[in-house]
Amino acid sequence: MKASGLKKLLAAKGCRFETHRGGSGYLTVIRRKRKSQLPMHGQRELGTGLVNKILKDLSLK
Repeated sequence: MKASGLKKLLAAKGCRFETHRGGSGYLTVIRRKRKSQLPMHGQRELGTGLVNKILKDLSLK
């Protein structure tokens, strides 16, 4: 799954996003009181383990 596809999925689940100053290439994803980091590194595919970790951090899986 690409980062843009995961971002759309997370937005549909009610997550909000914070960007960082300086163009770090990551977004902070916030759902209720839980947070995780989403790398936004172009068109590359995200690994299955990373996607599962982000979902687990946000209590979505």
